[in-house]
Amino acid sequence: MNNEKIINQMNEYIDSEKENILSTLKTYINYRSINTEQLSEGEETEMVECQKWLQGELEKMNYFDKVDYYELEAGRPNVAGVRKGEGKGRSLMFNTHSDVVTVSEEQKKEWTVLSPFDGGVEDGMVWGRGATDMKSGGTSMLYAAKAVNALSLKLKGDLLLTYVDGEESGRAEIGIWSLLDRGYAADFGIMCEPTNLRIYNKSKGEIYFDIKIKGVSTHICNRYKTIWPQRTKEEQIGVNAIDKMVKLINAFNELERSWGLDYYDPNLDPGATTLTISQIKGGESFSSQAGECRMMIASMISPQTTVDNIKKQIIDTIEYVAKHDHWLKDHMPEYRLPFPPKVPLNVPEDDATIQTMAASYEQVMGVSPEIKPSPFVGDCNYMFEKGIKGIYWGPGDLSMGIHGTNEHVPVDQVINAAKMYAAAIVNWCGIAE
Repeated sequence: MNNEKIINQMNEYIDSEKENILSTLKTYINYRSINTEQLSEGEETEMVECQKWLQGELEKMNYFDKVDYYELEAGRPNVAGVRKGEGKGRSLMFNTHSDVVTVSEEQKKEWTVLSPFDGGVEDGMVWGRGATDMKSGGTSMLYAAKAVNALSLKLKGDLLLTYVDGEESGRAEIGIWSLLDRGYAADFGIMCEPTNLRIYNKSKGEIYFDIKIKGVSTHICNRYKTIWPQRTKEEQIGVNAIDKMVKLINAFNELERSWGLDYYDPNLDPGATTLTISQIKGGESFSSQAGECRMMIASMISPQTTVDNIKKQIIDTIEYVAKHDHWLKDHMPEYRLPFPPKVPLNVPEDDATIQTMAASYEQVMGVSPEIKPSPFVGDCNYMFEKGIKGIYWGPGDLSMGIHGTNEHVPVDQVINAAKMYAAAIVNWCGIAE
């Protein structure tokens, strides 16, 4: 039995399972598995129920040697199914996150097709929160494994299906990293994030800083005693923390401009390394000068540099501004990293991993895939940091209502993704005689 014949048989199986695939995806979407840290007031999550349902789906297959449901943090479960290979093959891990962002009251009012957690089909699309981000990918990878099982194929390498929590809030330590810590590593990983079935082999990195500056609050009438030199230090009775934060913002703007010249990647748009002021809060009253100011900055990082380099430059900038300010030099800004940084993902196009996935795409679709950098970051970056090569590759697209209203995914992409994943399993893990 040759490879082409096997793939054709798997494709036929997946086509025959279309209604079951859509039914499974509908059930998956029906679970309101909202990320715990993003719940609206009075809202509850069904993450535990969702992950226990997935555990049951894996166990019902009677295929995996081990199905592991575990929680490192109460109510934040992960699920892993492991099928051991016959030996002398390469291991492959599929991953999806089951947590989704909430549907705001405004989004509920603007939702026009079915309802936010319906999961039904209309106009050739599956609709509902998580349809494209990323329960469709999680369903496709499940049916890829079912196709391999239906043909009674014995693989040389291990096959892992993993479903995590925490991705939507950057909680790698309770999600993707916990899988690796638990021994569920592989030679290659496929993150089933929505890529419009393109293969994303590169991605920017990401780092956040939460910065706080303390000043001395005083009435706005004392502004002249805040910004102008006084006869004695005692007469300088106020320090506006917002003024001091502006100095830092201006320095960050100059740093960002220099990055545009320093880090160029021909595969990415110009200015791939950026520094965004994403949140700022300061002041206690409209009639007072601010005694405190807080700011969140978000930096996207080109594959041409490193997280450590960018982190150092941000810290050096904070310290430089502080050391050259009469107040800040004695009252240093406080800063912390609220989430683990994501390192840039960078797997060359000519790497054997990418070539194998591209061949799997072509066997199913009849044309070569588009291979390009990802516009987003995610758990694949976290996995890459731990030394595991991987790609983003899945049904859906950022334009299909992700984190917004009327989220949807094309039915044909869900089916084709399952076929391509099945081909990737066979091509990567190898078939044992």
